[in-house]
Amino acid sequence: MAKVIHWFRRDLRLLDNTALTNATDKGQEVICLFILDPGLIEAPEVCKARLAFMYSALAELARKLEDRGGRLIIRRGEPLSELRKILKESGAKALYFNRDYTSYARHRDSQVEETLTQEGWEVNSYKDLVIFEKEELLTGNGAPYTVYTPYKKRWLSQVAELIPAKMEPRWTSLKIEDATVNGLESLPLPQVSPEFEKAFFMPAGEDEGRKRLAAFAGALAHHKQKDGASHPPIEEYATRRDFPAENGTSKLSAFLRFGTISPRQCYRAAINARERAEKVAQKDGCDSWIGELIWRDFYYQIMWNFPYVAKQSFQARYSQLKWSDNQEHFKAWQAGRTGYPIVDAAMRQLNNMHWMHNRLRMITASFLTKDLLLDWRLGERYFWQKLVDGDQPSNNGGWQWSASTGTDAQPYFRIFNPVSQSQKFDPTGAFIRKWVPELAKVPDKYIHEPHTMPRALQEHLGVVIGRDYPAPIVDHKTAREKALLAYKI
Repeated sequence: MAKVIHWFRRDLRLLDNTALTNATDKGQEVICLFILDPGLIEAPEVCKARLAFMYSALAELARKLEDRGGRLIIRRGEPLSELRKILKESGAKALYFNRDYTSYARHRDSQVEETLTQEGWEVNSYKDLVIFEKEELLTGNGAPYTVYTPYKKRWLSQVAELIPAKMEPRWTSLKIEDATVNGLESLPLPQVSPEFEKAFFMPAGEDEGRKRLAAFAGALAHHKQKDGASHPPIEEYATRRDFPAENGTSKLSAFLRFGTISPRQCYRAAINARERAEKVAQKDGCDSWIGELIWRDFYYQIMWNFPYVAKQSFQARYSQLKWSDNQEHFKAWQAGRTGYPIVDAAMRQLNNMHWMHNRLRMITASFLTKDLLLDWRLGERYFWQKLVDGDQPSNNGGWQWSASTGTDAQPYFRIFNPVSQSQKFDPTGAFIRKWVPELAKVPDKYIHEPHTMPRALQEHLGVVIGRDYPAPIVDHKTAREKALLAYKI
């Protein structure tokens, strides 16, 4: 087979790319394609930071292909229509791509595969975005898992036999010498908006993703501990991951979301780090991070097997829950003006960085759904609009977990206390002071509840509650009792 097409989507890398590797094995020349889908990039709720990340990754991908004598063809339009066009224009006989599992992708890919196959083209799709997909892991009764812990146990029991060796494409197949292919029309690379050029996750792309993974979990990664020993941060992950003021997480979520690194690369790095670890606590750190990869797979298989969760509560009984319609509360939450410093600091981090620490995602989601009794779908949608790593299965799963409406959710009677959460995970208020600068001078004694400061101290510090920083918009104890009653359906 002379010419084939690899359709890049959420796999913006050359190494360890399942569909691309197979395409280069089968085709003498692989035409690399990316389609700018207006249905996605022009959606009213699209996150501009997420687009910027994708555009940056595409630019690097194009450069890497050019270095190999290839090219990345950019088209814009409805995917099926554009695929038909380029298949005809190029003379390629086969299409290769890696599967996606979101609501939109499921419909799009089914239509592409069915239509192109009927019209005579060969269509090949592969698992790449996750380690276990769809119905690969089922209970003893042949049903999808709906509880994380047994899913995790099964995942761990089978993963060692599943992870393939590192994949590398046949580089000669990426070199384009055919005049027809070289003459194919391509749009210029979309430009990253200036406001995001120096954003937290820039530059995006495969090289940066691999660099960050190596720094977090690689053999050459070093993090100075108090005892003077040097270890990769992954070995401290279990003990440091919940403290937002510390640099205790990998911050690789956006790179996984766009596939500039693969989950297999992450798993291999974690296992290698675990084998090098000398202490049980260090191995626990590696295990804990692997657990996050498992959560990711878990939510993907939930989205696939129970697609209604995209719009409805997984637990049907909560479809009748009486949510509040207080828009002022919702606006205060969005702006980081609730009067609860840890919630406000988290929301301001999100609005500024387009990323939020995972512990804070749980705290802010619990506050919206339990303290304010606002519909989880409002929060899910807002996070989708803001997060550079916004990914439907994980975003939906996390929100439904916090709202106690989802699969494997925290019990409805477990309601995060924003003050005690703040005291536990930001004990000195370092994170709060960074993102809520009006509280910078507040003593540690009052940083988690500034409204309890004596009025004279407020005046002295220039932080008058109700003027310079809001008073709590709800009383947590009262809100908790209200939520408990609402959830008793």
